[in-house]
Amino acid sequence: MEETSTQARKYSRSKIRLTIVQLLLTVAFLMIMLFSGASLFLKELVAGWSGNFYLQVGLYLLIFGGIYYLLFLGLDFYGGFLLEHRFSLSNQTVVGWLKKSVKKGLLSSVMLLAAGEALYFALRCFPNHWWLLTTGAWLLLTIVLGRIAPVLIIPLFYKCSPLANTKLKEKLLGLCKNCGVGIERVFEVQLSKDTQKANAAVAGLGKGRRILLGDTLLENYSDDEIEAVFAHELGHIRLYHIAKILGFGTAISLVSFYLTFSLYKTGADFLAFDRICDITAFPLLALILMLVGLILMPMQLGYLRHLEKQADIFAVEHIENPQSFASAMKKLADQNLIAPSPGRLEELLLYDHPPISKRLRYTRAEKNQ
Repeated sequence: MEETSTQARKYSRSKIRLTIVQLLLTVAFLMIMLFSGASLFLKELVAGWSGNFYLQVGLYLLIFGGIYYLLFLGLDFYGGFLLEHRFSLSNQTVVGWLKKSVKKGLLSSVMLLAAGEALYFALRCFPNHWWLLTTGAWLLLTIVLGRIAPVLIIPLFYKCSPLANTKLKEKLLGLCKNCGVGIERVFEVQLSKDTQKANAAVAGLGKGRRILLGDTLLENYSDDEIEAVFAHELGHIRLYHIAKILGFGTAISLVSFYLTFSLYKTGADFLAFDRICDITAFPLLALILMLVGLILMPMQLGYLRHLEKQADIFAVEHIENPQSFASAMKKLADQNLIAPSPGRLEELLLYDHPPISKRLRYTRAEKNQ
């Protein structure tokens, strides 16, 4: 147990260092693109290919994203493959990792292209109110992705199939009925092809909503422990957490885009860009968005931890064997190498779930009431 906890702390520190390095290198990349003339060169290059503004935007973003992907491929390989294998958390082959990386890159390109075109339409046509329109576009994109993710995006990376264990399925669907949650199908996700980690999640919006259970969870946990994890996910649905996250995210996005609007206008004027829709200034816009995102991140994470605590308490209140929740959390911490008691600053800045030690403490207090 102590050895696992030590490994978890080492893994956590490695992930934190990697995050900091990637953040600093991203800032350096954006600044080099902005101040070296590389962004201007790229803009002039695509302008030579087409006189259409939106085609120029699309070509610029695709090339920009491709350069970033290739430059950071080694760092991604270290974090997503070498580090995971060092701590015995990955089952992936190099070829498997590369295939998944290419899929992510292509999907990211499509999303970057769609978001970028919408953003530059707003910047060009509504220079004083683009932040408001962009918030609306963010909300629309989030809803669309929420609806298509379970049926189109997740199956691109993981094989999903209806839960085959009849006895367990009846147990879980009975819990759904008792909790007043209209879930008719539970899906098993083949995580073991890539990872040793166990996981479960709510995916989708509306009628397409479903609960996904990793095969690594189903194979290594008792039915009562799986029920406890499942009940946590039901808590998110029954307590309307998806809608709350959507509403909170929209409010945060509104603040974020307004702050970006103010800072970007000042920065563009200082650097003598003729118009804010000049694609040459994209690295500046990305830098400001990153800065504002980092400033607002602790608030977002704090709200997510609050919702996770509510879902934990919901689970303990609605399962027959509350002790199974604590057992499942301990197993998850060991299997996924989650540090049980991170420092307070680390928790505030990096954790979207409460630390395991806190989850055990407040759910134990709830059971004793």
